[in-house]
Amino acid sequence: MKEKYIVKTGNKTWWALIATTVFLILIIKNIFKSSSLETIRIFMITFSVFNLLYLFIYKTSLSRVEGYDYLWANELPFYLCNIGSITSLFASITLNPTLMAFCFVEGTFGALLAYLMPDGGFEEVSFFSIMGLGFYGYHGLLMVINMLYVVLGLYVPTFSELIPMLIYNSLILLVVHIININLRKTIHPKANYIYTIEATNPILKTFYKILPVKCLYLFLTYPLVVILYAILVFAYNLLS
Repeated sequence: MKEKYIVKTGNKTWWALIATTVFLILIIKNIFKSSSLETIRIFMITFSVFNLLYLFIYKTSLSRVEGYDYLWANELPFYLCNIGSITSLFASITLNPTLMAFCFVEGTFGALLAYLMPDGGFEEVSFFSIMGLGFYGYHGLLMVINMLYVVLGLYVPTFSELIPMLIYNSLILLVVHIININLRKTIHPKANYIYTIEATNPILKTFYKILPVKCLYLFLTYPLVVILYAILVFAYNLLS
C-alpha cells in the first residue's frame, strides 16, 4: 500500500497533500468565523505548540530510519521552517504584527519551497513512512498555521511591517551563520542551516554566482520577498 502513496513534486499524491492543506485552512476558517479574538488566539497558541511537538517527534524519529544519515547536530531547529515554527508560538502569544508578518510571508513561502524543492533524501518518499509523515506532514501543518494569521483575521498584510520583517530576517541569517561557523569547527563539519555556507538548489546557486560571499548572497533574495509581500498585500486588499 505504501508504494501507492509516493510523494514526488507534482505527482498525484503531492497535489492531494496541497489540496488537503487548503481544505484544512477552509475548515478551520469556518469553525472560527464567529469566534472572539481571544478564542482564536488560544487556538493558535495550542496549534503552535502542537506543531513544535510534531517537529520534535519528526526530527527524533529520523534516527530510526534505516539508511538515513542521521546526525542530531544536523536536526537542530535552525532551518528557516523550524525558526518559523518557533516564531509562530511567540507570534500567537503576543500577536506582534512583525512576527505574524514573518510567519505569513517567510514561513509560508519557506514551507512551500520545501514542498517544491525537497532535498536531503526527501525527494521521493512514501507519505506513510517516517520521512514522509515527518517532512510533508510537518511542512503542510506549517503552511496551515502561517496562513491562518491572515485567514482568521489576526494579521492584516500592510507595507508597514515590511522593513521590520526584513530586519528580523536579517538578524536570523547572521545569527544562524555564526552558528554554522561554530558547528563546522566543532561537531558538525557540514553545518549549513538556511544555506548560509553553501547554495544547494538552482535558485540559490544563481544568487551565489552573482554575489559569491557566504551568507551575504542570501540578501539578494530580498527583492523577491518584497515582490511577494506586495502581491500578498494587493491580493488581500482586492479580496477583502
